[in-house]
Amino acid sequence: MLDSSLSIKLINTSAESFLDSSLKSTTGKKITDLFHEEPDSLENFENCLEKNRDFKKIDAILHLRKGRTLLCDYTLRPFSNAEFKECLIMEIVGKENASEIKERHRMKTNQEITTEFIRGMAHEIKNPLSGIRGSAQLLNNKLPDQNLREYTDIIIKQTDRLTVLVDNILGPNKKPSFKVQNIHYPIENVMDLEKNEIKDIEIKYEKDFDPSIPDLLIDSYLIENSVLNLIKNARESLSNSKTLSPKIKVKTRVVHQEYIGELRFTTLCKISISDNGPGIPEDIKDSIFFPMISGKEQGSGLGLSITQGIVSQHNGALQFRSKPGDTEFSIIIPISANMNTNDGLKEAHG
Repeated sequence: MLDSSLSIKLINTSAESFLDSSLKSTTGKKITDLFHEEPDSLENFENCLEKNRDFKKIDAILHLRKGRTLLCDYTLRPFSNAEFKECLIMEIVGKENASEIKERHRMKTNQEITTEFIRGMAHEIKNPLSGIRGSAQLLNNKLPDQNLREYTDIIIKQTDRLTVLVDNILGPNKKPSFKVQNIHYPIENVMDLEKNEIKDIEIKYEKDFDPSIPDLLIDSYLIENSVLNLIKNARESLSNSKTLSPKIKVKTRVVHQEYIGELRFTTLCKISISDNGPGIPEDIKDSIFFPMISGKEQGSGLGLSITQGIVSQHNGALQFRSKPGDTEFSIIIPISANMNTNDGLKEAHG
């Protein structure tokens, strides 16, 4: 909200995020201290006040402080009442965020449909596998010739192999046990485990934890599994590519105003695992979370799918960005005193 001199009177949290500012630092300052727009000047703002009419601009580019730019639509609307006289309300709709939110929602929906389909298929496959294995065992006991038993042994071994694969697709069969606890405990457990795994591998591990993150309602065992999957993927990527000076960094932060699906949450915990490996191939980026999709020659393509399922059980989201030399996967979990795994997060803001 701007006064008649185009000085800032109020700014909400969304505008703070868009314009990389705060209410305290901007109140009383001119709008030009926040951004400038080329080729337009402030003429549209002044005309709205003078002529008492609305104005809307599509695909505006606002040049912010620190060299940032913001692609957006904005609307100007004159407003006045007993408290605020001759004010101008500026409503900004960030286009970059809107398209990103839509894309995330589309990918999440596709992943959920695909995952449910594959899990349904896995259940249908698992039942006859038990029958095949049992029949092969009975046949094995009745065959008089040891040479013939070699064939039934193959059937049993391959059936067991398929059963393990199906179990991996179905994910952990352990029912989540949520407790309020420090998010760093399961992460530290994984990093201690990794130190024992990489004694003969020259990978540098870094951690950058935010001690201000409050305790969260989590299943520590499941969070360990999800973080372990991400670190394992990073380690294998570095080892297989023979990256020089390989490095994995685990970072935790409190973040604000993030979207999960179409819901915006005010405060969230972000766990990031990054590496300096070759990155994710372009041809699988859109399907990286689908089961059976892998960028590794010997990969099963189940790790990320299982991790995503675990994160979803915590009402969170799994995100990534990747380019050669810099790949980061992030687990984002809402922080809320009223978190309830049965009815969702009650402090979400649309």
